[in-house]
Amino acid sequence: RRPPRAPRPRGGAAAPLRSCGAWGGPPASGPGFRHCVAGAREGGFPGERAAFAAAAAAAVVAGSMAPPRWVQHLDAFRTVPTDLAEASASGAVMTFAAVVTCSVLFICELSAFLSAKDRTDVLLDSNQDSMLKINFDVTMLDMACDHVTVGVWDAFGSERMNITRNVQKQRIDHKGKDKGHPYSEDEIVELEYSGQNLTENELKELDADWSSTSDSFKHNDFEQVVEAHDFTFVNFYADWCPHCRNFVPTWNQFEEKVNSGKDEIKDADGVKANIRVLKINCVDFEETCQKQKVQAFPQVRLYRRSAGKDQFSNYDGKREAGALMEFAAREVGKRHMHTGAHYHEVFAESCRIRGHVEVARVPGTVHFQAAHTEDKTLNLAFTNVSHIIHSFTFGENPSTGYNMLPREYRHHVNPLDGRTFTVDKFHQAPHHYIKVVHTRFEKSNIRSYQQTHQWSVRTIQRKTIPQAKFSYDLSPVEVVVRKGDRRWYDFITSVFAIIGGAFTVMSMTAGFMNFTSAKFKSSIGKHG
Repeated sequence: RRPPRAPRPRGGAAAPLRSCGAWGGPPASGPGFRHCVAGAREGGFPGERAAFAAAAAAAVVAGSMAPPRWVQHLDAFRTVPTDLAEASASGAVMTFAAVVTCSVLFICELSAFLSAKDRTDVLLDSNQDSMLKINFDVTMLDMACDHVTVGVWDAFGSERMNITRNVQKQRIDHKGKDKGHPYSEDEIVELEYSGQNLTENELKELDADWSSTSDSFKHNDFEQVVEAHDFTFVNFYADWCPHCRNFVPTWNQFEEKVNSGKDEIKDADGVKANIRVLKINCVDFEETCQKQKVQAFPQVRLYRRSAGKDQFSNYDGKREAGALMEFAAREVGKRHMHTGAHYHEVFAESCRIRGHVEVARVPGTVHFQAAHTEDKTLNLAFTNVSHIIHSFTFGENPSTGYNMLPREYRHHVNPLDGRTFTVDKFHQAPHHYIKVVHTRFEKSNIRSYQQTHQWSVRTIQRKTIPQAKFSYDLSPVEVVVRKGDRRWYDFITSVFAIIGGAFTVMSMTAGFMNFTSAKFKSSIGKHG
């Protein structure tokens, strides 16, 4: 009889796997494994023996592919069993804070990576053009178009005046009742010297007689003496002249009355005039007398302060104090010296002048000023060069690519546009200082001239023609604007740094809080 069949192992065909090393049995090598396989072959049904054989083969393959045990010792990410880890409320708070921090920083980093800002590099100017185009559009507020001229000067020493090529002029009427009218000579004199402030020592210098070069005064500027008073009554004499010696007592008496203020002399408006009486020794001050073309002695003249050359009247009357006083009162009474004059417009129109000039690429100046015409002569020293700048730019057609420039660079293309520069006194003029930097934008392939601007009001000499000056200086370097790209590995590195740094800081904070809490509980006897 056949022996009784062995009972079927529970689990069906999976039992040989469990018993022969696939799931927790003997290792897939050595005597135990071979004994298990042999037993599986001898017993069971034919299907079971086939399953045992397949399981044994799989176990052999798995055992041969398993890594050596020493590799497992290199694991840097070992885990702690859940039973040994303890959760806490503070740890949950730190975890939430770490997640929020990482999320916010990641979003910021991603935004910065996707929207990289432009970067600038400073290089030597690559522009090899020999000429530079200057575009202007300026309104001269108180100057007729017939008298406005444009001039250019550069560091090479070349100067061009009254440029008309590529320049257009447009007449603009003044608004309001005052259409402009010329200054009278009395108005000019009053406005010119109304704000004159002299120190006490300067007054003594200008009021003193020019009797000797050895006194305590300098006596080096006769024109300044005349300009310091409304009228100056002067006796030119020589020590060797007998007529001069005979005239000295009379002149001294007249000088003492007028200079002390005992006898007032008034102008045509009944206002007391500032008149000074003095004498000049032409032996000691020969050069001054020659300059004044004194040809006889004594020579008595009444000088009047004026806007141009010295104005004087010769006295040819009797050498008596009364006659001198009568002559002075008559001449002074002809003038309106103190009428409350104010500054006003001279011309009945303004002039808008626009165009462009070609200049060498070196520092230079563009200026606007008044000039004479064929049928009219001006007192150029008293012209007003106040102006409005509608546009003042450099380069070829700067408006074409203006809208393509980054927003932060647009203002520096035309920083003067729409600005007004005025002066309110004679012998003053606005002076502009412009630094020009060639700028190249690689992304849009546009070249632009960026400007920085400063200005001041210059006070010029009284006989100098005022000019509205635009002094420019080209920088020897250029600014290259490029797209500020970031590498992908920079972004990944930053993300890893954010995650690692955030969790490290939060972990240290949580550990410190747990340590502090444990110490506190221990100190009050509640630990554990």
